[in-house]
Amino acid sequence: MSSPPIKIFICTNDNQMIGAKVARNSIIKRSSFCENDVEILLESSIPSFQRFFTKPYLRKGRMIEFDKNDMQSFTLLRFHIPFLMKFQGSALVIDPDIFQVSNGIEDLTNFDLKTHSIYARKGLQKNSWGSSAMLLSCDQLSHWTLDDLIDKLHHGKIDYDDLINLRLEERPIGELDKKWNDFDEINLNTILLHTTEKITQPWRAGLKLNSSIPPLLKYIPRAPIYKLFGKDLTRGREHPYQAITNFFFNELADCIARNIISTQELDDAIEKKYIRQDIYQKIRPNEI
Repeated sequence: MSSPPIKIFICTNDNQMIGAKVARNSIIKRSSFCENDVEILLESSIPSFQRFFTKPYLRKGRMIEFDKNDMQSFTLLRFHIPFLMKFQGSALVIDPDIFQVSNGIEDLTNFDLKTHSIYARKGLQKNSWGSSAMLLSCDQLSHWTLDDLIDKLHHGKIDYDDLINLRLEERPIGELDKKWNDFDEINLNTILLHTTEKITQPWRAGLKLNSSIPPLLKYIPRAPIYKLFGKDLTRGREHPYQAITNFFFNELADCIARNIISTQELDDAIEKKYIRQDIYQKIRPNEI
């Protein structure tokens, strides 16, 4: 069977590499995409990207410092994909916490990429789009150049929040059904599951989270207020849906069985506190 005419990129950093490998395997084993069709794009492999961490940038109307150790530090890589594709062809770009749970991803090849250069699901904020999973027509996205975007962020000419939510796009964006980026839900229609709530990602329970927490009403710190009501936003907890927890750990066990992820990689990730300390107890012993 020939490969689908779409390249898939999974953007990640070292913190999220275990998830990225699980995501890649979940696609390859449930689709006609082969290993060469699905690429993990590691933040540290793009030298020019490191400039992003050197200066303050504009986010939600304020110039702030970016923590290179933030578990979501890779997000700007989404806008580097057209360049890597030489501004030709089609690509699907996803985050490392998005997993294929059922067949059907090849249906993305049927989308009209002449009418829309970007397809994404609508975001949870007003006038926002979920850029965590995008179908791209790379030949129509020549305005996405990483160096230029980083310069504009550093000089306050564009706001990260507008960029990441695709509010800066002049052309209409095509809407993806939520089955292509299902936020923390698995149902009969789900094709791509997104474990988007960092605090309940199954592999992070018990860990202190190194991720930016959006403020309330733009300026009020959210975490201290939530803590007053007994809700700690800085430490991971179990996912509320057991089906999602079971799915992830079954997928992780499969990656170990296929030698996609080694026990040494798991041990290193545990030591660096990228994944929960009791990860081995969550994987069926006969699959390690």
